[in-house]
Amino acid sequence: MRFWATIISAQILATVAIAQTPSEKAVSILNEVCTAPNSSEAVMAAGEKTAVKENWKLVRSEAAPMPFMHNENGVKNSFISAWELNLPGGSRARLYVSVLRPERPDFKYTVCLVQPEIDLDGDDLTQSIDRQFGSAVTKDMSGRFKDEKSWFFVAEQSKGNCGKEILLALHQLSQRGKPKTLTFTDFVYPSDWPAAESTRCPN
Repeated sequence: MRFWATIISAQILATVAIAQTPSEKAVSILNEVCTAPNSSEAVMAAGEKTAVKENWKLVRSEAAPMPFMHNENGVKNSFISAWELNLPGGSRARLYVSVLRPERPDFKYTVCLVQPEIDLDGDDLTQSIDRQFGSAVTKDMSGRFKDEKSWFFVAEQSKGNCGKEILLALHQLSQRGKPKTLTFTDFVYPSDWPAAESTRCPN
């Protein structure tokens, strides 16, 4: 009897030890759904598959203009899906996935955004990113932006492309008090577009 009690206690302790924190879960969603797939359509498919597996609630699925481009009434050349999901501890979050359709070899605009309802600790999120992505990413040390942290993907950075990155928006300045957001972007613009300058790596 004592033997089985010991075994059960060990299993409980092991379960507690590997339980994910909200920060780890948010980063793992970004990693598994957004960065692991090798194309924008695969990102959308990964979101749909994970939503079914983890019983996420679909709150939006439709054609839309490219996000963050200040063209809310523009051409609907992107497709966006959004889900509500549970984080460990009972808090809620939303995952937004937007992809350009159709994707072209010289033009990619993929965005994944994890928006928790509560403000997760910035150090916990940073440590989770460093732990889960490891040597695949490198932190932006340029100090370009005071209100966010960012990580570039080493393989793309070696090509001079920093349009593929992870962004942790701290919201300490203009949006003080808003929960931090975790974003993955994969941007490629035609070389003759002015916007192509924005994906070049900082010195």
